[in-house]
Amino acid sequence: MEVDDRRRYPRSRRGVQAVIDESGPGVLNHVDNISANGVLCHTIRPVPLMTRMRIHIELPMPGNHRVDAEGIVVRCDPDEHGDDHFRVAILFSRLDEESQESIQLFVDHDLEDDVKDEA
Repeated sequence: MEVDDRRRYPRSRRGVQAVIDESGPGVLNHVDNISANGVLCHTIRPVPLMTRMRIHIELPMPGNHRVDAEGIVVRCDPDEHGDDHFRVAILFSRLDEESQESIQLFVDHDLEDDVKDEA
């Protein structure tokens, strides 16, 4: 069974550029993927596990929805490109219903586009 098959919420396959966090300027560079459960970001420095973060993400969808969330760092690994950057997985601990619905719409639209591209 593939890892994605066990996930409760599907993930986008498209990244998002605009990320702001409350722990300091420039820590989070961009998002690799997002789901209604969490987000995988690139950072310029490592972030300790279990760090609580407040993040804001602009979803590129009709009307550009801003997601405001709180989360906990559950993974921080060096980027495979070896450029001294890190990949940080953040599990959402607080996400309002509107933001969760916007993320789900963004992911659904992204996955539909993937199916169309494969056809």
